[in-house]
Amino acid sequence: MSENFWRNTSLDSIEFLSNLKHRIKKNFHKFFTGLSEDYQIKIHKWITEEVKNNIKKDKLFDAIYFEIRSRCNSTCSFCAASIQNEIRPDITMPIDLFKKVINELSLLNYRGKIAFHVNNDPLLVKNLEEYVAYARSKCNDSWIQILTNGKSLNNKNGQMLIDAGVNEITINVYTKERKFNTPKNIKNFEKEVLLKKFAYNQIKEGHKNPKVEDKKTINYNKILRKVEDELTNRSGSAPNKKTNQKIPNLGFCSYPFEQFNIDAKGNVSHCCADFYFDNKMGNVKNQTITEIWSGKKFNFIRDNLLQDKRKNLPMCSKCDHFGINSLPKKYSKKMIYKLIRT
Repeated sequence: MSENFWRNTSLDSIEFLSNLKHRIKKNFHKFFTGLSEDYQIKIHKWITEEVKNNIKKDKLFDAIYFEIRSRCNSTCSFCAASIQNEIRPDITMPIDLFKKVINELSLLNYRGKIAFHVNNDPLLVKNLEEYVAYARSKCNDSWIQILTNGKSLNNKNGQMLIDAGVNEITINVYTKERKFNTPKNIKNFEKEVLLKKFAYNQIKEGHKNPKVEDKKTINYNKILRKVEDELTNRSGSAPNKKTNQKIPNLGFCSYPFEQFNIDAKGNVSHCCADFYFDNKMGNVKNQTITEIWSGKKFNFIRDNLLQDKRKNLPMCSKCDHFGINSLPKKYSKKMIYKLIRT
């Protein structure tokens, strides 16, 4: 994004650009699921072929997600964590447990993403900045992300998170209306915190994190989302999507090769679609990160997925996720060419 754009554009225009990537991804999902099963399998194989050929089984995850508190304050119909659907106990992760994991990451010289969401909104944690500050002090080269619905955002906690060392604040604004109206609390944060602390050219659009940017820069995204959207079935946990529909025979999924999800009790799930952490890979209270990540349970899942055998995995066999979160840039042109030629 050019420097001139930020000097000549108001923050209220950000949501269009930030939302563009989400719309493209959603439109592809709609296009893909509208195809016959044979074509779905064919396209899926083309794309996963490229990804699988470049997977290193001994590589550490790219992102670690902490569910610091098991609560959300939104009413999204597609999520079991929404106010009207939540049945889990309200639990907050002790900061000592969080520090144990961060200390292990530090010893591993971890430089990937550290985020504070799984099935929750991180801003419901009153002292979230303490968790962020500790992560920053121990993992200085990591990308620290706050992904939130913005309902609990205010000038005070927003400022504290920036001071604590976040690299990115992404706000999903959920609405029933097509017209976008930035909530007042978010507008105040943008004008009274972001713009006072940063120049336009220091606020970067987009949430890819190839490297940690200059400490004087923050990555800010505002994305318009439908509160009554229909997304994937999340392995059967999505309240608004039937789970008895025929699931295409998609074999591979990259999630168990990329992400490490921890709930407030310290349990580790095999991916973010395991909403209730039913298929536990281990617990960080009494195990190290590497013991869990390199353990038999994770490797069993990965081995089956590399052989396109989702059907052997109870959680994966019920899930209609496409299987690839993002395609490496160097393969994008090749994939597009292949699709066009068919």
